[in-house]
Formats: sequence, C-alpha cells, structure tokens
Amino acid sequence: MYPDLILHNATVATCDAADTIAEAVAVWRDRIVAVGATDELLAHAGPGTRTVDLGRRFVCPGFIDCHVHLTSWALTVSGMQVDLEGTRSIPEALQRIAQRVAVLSEGEWLRGRGWDKNHWAENRFPTATDLDAVTGETPAALFSHDGHSLWANSAAMRLAGISHDTEDPPGGRILRDDSGRPSGTFQESAEDLIAGHIPPYTISERVEALRKALPQAAALGLTGVHNMEARDALRALQELRDADGLSLRVTRYTPSAHLGHLDDLGIGSGFGDERLRLGGVKAFLDGALGAQTAAMLDPYAGSDNSGVLMMSHEELVDLIQRATEARLAVALHAIGDRAVRMALDSYEEVRSRSAGPWPRHRIEHAQHFHPDDIGRCAKLGVIASVQPAHMLADIDTCERHVPDRVRWAFPLRSLAQAGATLAFGSDAPVEIIDPSAGFRAALARQSRNGDPADGWVPEERVTALQALRGMTWNAAFAAGAEDFLGSLEAGKLADLVVLSDDLLATPLDHLAHVRVLGTMVGGLAVYDPEGLLNNQPLNQT
Repeated sequence: MYPDLILHNATVATCDAADTIAEAVAVWRDRIVAVGATDELLAHAGPGTRTVDLGRRFVCPGFIDCHVHLTSWALTVSGMQVDLEGTRSIPEALQRIAQRVAVLSEGEWLRGRGWDKNHWAENRFPTATDLDAVTGETPAALFSHDGHSLWANSAAMRLAGISHDTEDPPGGRILRDDSGRPSGTFQESAEDLIAGHIPPYTISERVEALRKALPQAAALGLTGVHNMEARDALRALQELRDADGLSLRVTRYTPSAHLGHLDDLGIGSGFGDERLRLGGVKAFLDGALGAQTAAMLDPYAGSDNSGVLMMSHEELVDLIQRATEARLAVALHAIGDRAVRMALDSYEEVRSRSAGPWPRHRIEHAQHFHPDDIGRCAKLGVIASVQPAHMLADIDTCERHVPDRVRWAFPLRSLAQAGATLAFGSDAPVEIIDPSAGFRAALARQSRNGDPADGWVPEERVTALQALRGMTWNAAFAAGAEDFLGSLEAGKLADLVVLSDDLLATPLDHLAHVRVLGTMVGGLAVYDPEGLLNNQPLNQT
C-alpha cells in the first residue's frame, strides 16, 4: 500500500497530545497514514502517489465550529431571507426590508434576522409601527442578531392572535407601549407566539440553501460543525449526505424536548456515522446580553432587571439527570454569571450521585463568570463551548450594561489555566462563520474597529496554540470524536487545511491576511482553488 498523497515541506501543526510540529502528512483514501519528516515520508511514495511541495506553508487539522445554526446560516447567506446585520439605524433596516417586500409573492411572509438595537443610532427596541410603514399587510417577523428577540409587524401579530390581553409566557417577555399593548418585540419564549405561525422552510429549500452555502464554509477551512438545530435541519442534512453533497462533518445537538424519544429508542451521544452523528441535546437556561435577558447575579446597570431564567434549578437537575442516565450530553445555553453558576451547581449535583459514565456535558457561550466559578468547569469535566467572535459585538454592550463586571466576561485564559477544555465556535449566523474571526478575537480581544488597541481585558487573551486547539482537538473532544478527528495523526480521518501563513507565529496585525489555500475532508479536496490538493472534490452543485 502506497499513500495516495504526500504533502511535504510544510509546517504541520498536528495538535496531538505533545503539540508536535512536523513537516509532512501522508494520506491513503480517507485516512492519514503517517506524519513526520519530509524525507521519511517521501521514502514511502509509490508510482501512483501524488507528492506536493507546500513551500513551508502551514498545515493543521481542519477547523471544527463548536456551535452553529447551519441551515439558518445557509438560508441567510444564500439570500433566502433579509439580512439586517450591520445596520446602524432603524431607517437603514427598514430600507433593506422594503427591498425584500418588493419581491415577495402575495401572502408570503417576510422573514429575516440580524438587527441589533445596541448598534442602532436610536438605541431602542423596534416596534410594529416602525415595521408597518414598509410592510403594510405583509406579515413580517425578523429575529435579532442574537436570536433572543423577534420583531413583528401588526399583520403578523393579528395572525398570531396577539392582543392587549396576551400575557407573557413563562420564560418570555412581551415588550409593551405606554398603554400596555404589545409593541412588536417579543423576547425569549415569547418569540414562539409569533414564530409558531411563520410557515417553515421546506426541506428542499433548506437543502438548496445548504448546497449554495457549504462551499463558503469549505473556503474558510471548516471541515466540521456542531449544529444546534431541530428536526427539519436534520432531514435536510440527511438528504444532502445521501446525495454525497455534505462537504463537512456534522455533529447534531437536538432540542432537549426530544430527550425522551431518544431515550425510548436507546439512542445516545455518538449515534450515527463519521459524517453525521448525534452529539446530545440542547437546552436554554437564559437569554442574551444584547436583549438584557442573560441571567446575571446582579441587575444590569441602571435597572432592576437581572435577566431571564428559562427553568428552575430542580427542572435543570432533572434534565441533566435524565440525559446522563440516557448517555446523552447536554449542551446548555448559559451566558449570564447567574445562569453559568446555576448550570455548574446542577452539573455538580448530578455528578455527585452519578455512578455511570459522565457524558461530555457542556456550557454553551459561558460568557460571564463569577470569579469563584472559574475553576469549576475543569473540576466537573464540563466543556466550556465559547464563541470568541461574540466579543466583536459585545465589548460595547458589556461596557454599557454590565460595566462593573467586564473583568470576568469571556475569561478565556483564566478558564484555560484552570484546566477547562475550551471549545471554540461562531454561533453563526449570529456571528460570521469564519473561524479566523474567532481565532483573532481570542488573541486580540478587540472590537470590529480594532478597539481597544491593547485589547479588552488583555489579561484574558489566550495563546495562538490554545486558540488553534480550541478549533481542532478540543472541538473534537467536546463531541466525543477525538479518536478519529481533531489532530493530524496516523489512523485519523484526513481532515486538514492548508494556510498561507503559520497561525502559531503570525503577528496579530497580520492575522487578517492569512488565507486558506486548501481544505480537505476525508482525503478529498472540498476547496482547492490553486490545485494544491488536486483531488476530486465532493459534488456540491
């Protein structure tokens, strides 16, 4: 047996246990068969082996995004819904909305996402009256940047039966005008009052969006994602996988409401194959900072609001207990320091009485900590699944709403030093899916404008190696996939990325110029604009 491909004369960051730096990688079919020195591997080349001199370019394991909403991202970037990201005022948002309304069919809902009142000149939540001016009788529903608020117009509220008498649902909040009438913004579980009436995208629409969008992910070096979506997303992904069009690996976290069904069938974390598998169940404990619904130990500045908790401690312990007994990992959304503490308390209570295997339980976002809780993730074996790119938007939001607590916002270095497993993601489409954006944010801790120059809470910067492991081996470990993913070692799947520069040695001010030159998934090139890898790509069209 000769290798099919040998990439050599490279700087190869293996991300193995010793963080070995090698020179060459040999691939046979979908597996890595050897990693080592150039001369050593070239000696094993056969008559059919393709050898590629990479000219000291950088090779590392393929990037794994630990928290995405893949089909939602695909629907946005493929143009199937209006995108309000980057708007700086309500009139600018309404201008984009009006353009979309003009091309809708009669009776079709206007759908979209991406607005952020914290970045609007008006610095207020939008209203149905604002939206009515450009939508008229076209029902409209637009999710916020963080997904924790929904902006609806009057037509949508009428279809949903929303009136002055509609009460806030448990775990939700309806914003109201001075007369007490719903104003048009619905938060947390109250979003469902409107969302339940929006016609869902069909499976074929989702598949088409994915077909259009996945090449963009490959061009960014992504070889895997942990997807936080429900049933229709899984069906679309299955259809794409069956057609050999799923050009990255997907670990799926399904809503915790499905836990009982999975348990009844005996399905636990890891069920599936190397292309599409189950990671566990996803649950929400609190909201988001931008909506001031993240559950905080102390109120937000200038208010008596401490955020929203979605369930009680008893309910959460019961969920974690049932999932643990079913051998299902829990991916628990917790952003505020009160939610993070409650998550850790609940995990600790269950672990103290659990005699069986401990799944790879996680805290998603893990954005705000009380300093007393920093060491508890490592102690309890709980993954900190963090999205560093959230800092791009949240630095200003933190300074405005929790200025006395910014020291322990995104405490990445402290968590790493305490021994926690940091797994990095993007939360796309909340932030851009580009892993390099999260990598730079973790190292630089700056806003999109490059402020502050010396970094925001600079003592919480991580090293380039820590950030790279957060997108590779740690990400694989978080999903229980480290035996076949996450590092470049013999026997593992040949998922790798070729970059123009050494990520571990590139100065901060040059990181934005690092380019992806090639992406390989299972020994096949899924992105290869310069023909470096020169394999037959998966069918993506």
